[in-house]
Amino acid sequence: MCMDPQTGAILSMASWPTFNPNVRTDLSKTQNLLNNSVGRTYEPGSTFKPIVLGISMERGSVHPNESFHCPYRIKIADGHISEAGKNGFGRLSVPEILAKSSNTGMAQIGIRVKPFNMYHSVREWGFGKPTGIELPGAEDGLLSSPEQWRGVVPSNIAIGQGLAITPLHLASAISAIANGGNLLRPHIVSKVVDSSGNIVYNEERQFLRTVLSPQVALWLQRAMVDTVVKGTGRNGAVPGISIAAKTGTAQIAERGEYAKGRWVSSFAGFWPSSDARYVVLVVIGEPSKGKYYGGDVAAPVFRRIVEDMEQIGLLAAVKTEG
Repeated sequence: MCMDPQTGAILSMASWPTFNPNVRTDLSKTQNLLNNSVGRTYEPGSTFKPIVLGISMERGSVHPNESFHCPYRIKIADGHISEAGKNGFGRLSVPEILAKSSNTGMAQIGIRVKPFNMYHSVREWGFGKPTGIELPGAEDGLLSSPEQWRGVVPSNIAIGQGLAITPLHLASAISAIANGGNLLRPHIVSKVVDSSGNIVYNEERQFLRTVLSPQVALWLQRAMVDTVVKGTGRNGAVPGISIAAKTGTAQIAERGEYAKGRWVSSFAGFWPSSDARYVVLVVIGEPSKGKYYGGDVAAPVFRRIVEDMEQIGLLAAVKTEG
């Protein structure tokens, strides 16, 4: 999915598996007819961490100059939070926690915000609500009530587990970081023209609410650049282009438990990092061939998309000048 973070316009959207309307067997497969970008929910994993960090900073619960001890495994309330890899990180600064995608570090940050406050802030970012997109079959996602945020649950939310979102929800939230802190209503229809050529509908930028101060948004942009330059998102880097991004790797929930060996890999990024024109989100469900980390599976796809888009833009500019 590609979105204009300055207007909320959906510039492109792709979903697989797809279908051919001329092939009857395709139409009998429900999964082929589903637009995954708006109609399939999943747990976002670490791509949700910039949102949690932004909320924590806005509420004054964490200072960007702090550091945290980030072991491999940490006990919180009635459960444990572990790193995705085999080892802990030791002491990390707040930007390093995001760049290295430390689960134990982000869990410690997230639980500083009272569950009731975190719940309402996450809702303010648009999660668990309709996005307002002009497409059928759009899901609202799932965010449990704050009364259920007991024990280790707030820490799970902090690392992107225990809630369900659609790719569009995440793209809209990342766009708010990219544009300086404003949540916009995503839209896919630019205008409607009748048979006489009269414009009967013209979409305008629809501001919903401010979710970040410009200062915190800028800080997150820079921290997400570090993720690409020296963190888990290095496979999404494109020479000569300043990209800000976050990787995500989440287990798939099935009948109240996490299914063994089933993953969702994702990569959410925007560029240019300081004055973003595009937000691109790549989500890959149940990748094969052994690799499943977002930085290994989704980041290279993101990189190829950026390279192709920049090439098209460069060619268009050359043609215009000619």
